[in-house]
Amino acid sequence: MISKKRTHLKFDPESPAWIGLRVTVVSNRYLYALYAELERKYQLLRDDVAVINCLSITSATTAQEIVRYTGRPKNSISRAVTKLEADRILRRKSDPRDGRVSTLSLTTHGKRLFDQIKGYFAERDKRLVEVLGEKEKHEFNRLLNKVSEGCVDWI
Repeated sequence: MISKKRTHLKFDPESPAWIGLRVTVVSNRYLYALYAELERKYQLLRDDVAVINCLSITSATTAQEIVRYTGRPKNSISRAVTKLEADRILRRKSDPRDGRVSTLSLTTHGKRLFDQIKGYFAERDKRLVEVLGEKEKHEFNRLLNKVSEGCVDWI
């Protein structure tokens, strides 16, 4: 059994020190159970979900754009694209302007699958921000967007 004892930080929690560690901890808590459930119920791995989500909620249409957006390794996204294409969740089409590039899009089956899994993310989002007031939720979202945009070129 996992202890529910709280671990307290040895530095001022108001300090910007160790932001990355805290982001990692929150991310792990947010994602671990979520990905385990999606794998159990839909046989989708983390990168499969990343591809489906990117094709649904971003303007990304190529594996390269998905890699850039998610920060996931190229080979991991490539494997996911191959798997999702074989499972008829997405389709790949050669770009007529550049034959080396393939554009990706979800099939009808892929869109239905996204409609099913997005609720899991909505529930996790709700749990993540339930400790915040309404103004704090909007500010958190605004700051998260700003930080996300600011680190897009780190890879």
